[in-house]
Amino acid sequence: MANGDGAAAAPVGHIAPLDGIRACAVAIVMLSHAGLERIVPGGLGVSAFFFLSGYLITTLMRVEQTRTMAVSLRGFYARRVLRIVPPMWITLGLGLLLVLAGVLPASGGAGLDPRALAAQFLFLNNYTDSFGLSGAVPGMPVWSLAVEEHYYLAFPVLYVAVLRRLPNARAAQLCLALCVLVLLVRGAHALAGDPLDSLYYWSHTRIDSILAGSCLALHRNPVLDGAAAWRPRRRETVLAAALLLATLAIRDELFRQTLRYSLQSLAFFVLFAAVLQSRGRVARWLSSAPLKRVGDYSYSLYLSHLLLLTLVMALSGMGRGAAALVAYPLAFVYAAAMYRWVDQPLAQVRRALHRGGYRLRPTAARAVAV
Repeated sequence: MANGDGAAAAPVGHIAPLDGIRACAVAIVMLSHAGLERIVPGGLGVSAFFFLSGYLITTLMRVEQTRTMAVSLRGFYARRVLRIVPPMWITLGLGLLLVLAGVLPASGGAGLDPRALAAQFLFLNNYTDSFGLSGAVPGMPVWSLAVEEHYYLAFPVLYVAVLRRLPNARAAQLCLALCVLVLLVRGAHALAGDPLDSLYYWSHTRIDSILAGSCLALHRNPVLDGAAAWRPRRRETVLAAALLLATLAIRDELFRQTLRYSLQSLAFFVLFAAVLQSRGRVARWLSSAPLKRVGDYSYSLYLSHLLLLTLVMALSGMGRGAAALVAYPLAFVYAAAMYRWVDQPLAQVRRALHRGGYRLRPTAARAVAV
């Protein structure tokens, strides 16, 4: 398979370490929400999810472009809707029933607000929550899904209109320039005196974490570009890990809500490239069967764990740590059921779309499914 720069690209198979990365990312988020936020940085797990999403969807579009000489926007959006919306709306619906039954209070402590509910269901709550609109389903960390969905709406159009027509290196440079632009936008918000914590949630101030993953997918992709893929040296990998730790150690709030995300993206660029080409212990561990299973469940775990934690705390009066010991096993049961009865049947539909639109082999379709 030839890429835009004329180098030979490897066939896409199952990218096993990404299952483990998903598992680690959702574990970080869940541990943070269990009361360990001072020790376990939940935001790091979200940033890892963002980077992974950008890498995978852009890899998917590169594969489609190579095999069919086109990218189907209709097919892309259909695939995203089938992957993201049903599990999210089912979980939101269950949470809404708990609120209507009086088991849980609506977010903010007031009654249900149809506007806040609509914002949750329509991927807008990362903005409406920041401006004080409350009265929706509590315990639903769907703001990050809003950021991703806004990216999914815009990036494929950019790819079809511009990026696929450029050499891969130039396309990656354009994405990098957009990452810098988002950093400048965060800085402008900070200088204007806007609430710094809002910068964590807004799409236009966070999409660079996803764009950075697209940069890796375009620039000497470790999965697609074979011998032309960029292989970080051990020293570069160690420096990237140190940089990632440094972003967690620095506690200044202005740094944390502006430059932190850019530096974490840079570290992920190196670390993902290293892991995806490694055959060492870390890669084998990330590819292990237990982590693959957690990776399979990760989306439903992310959707449900905080709602169930909120429910157990409301019913029992326990603190977050003790409640997590009850809620998180329930979240795994819920995620297993969702995987069996929702995710897998819809995956068959997505594979049918791949055959009809993307024309990917089933193994490739599984590999790039976010």
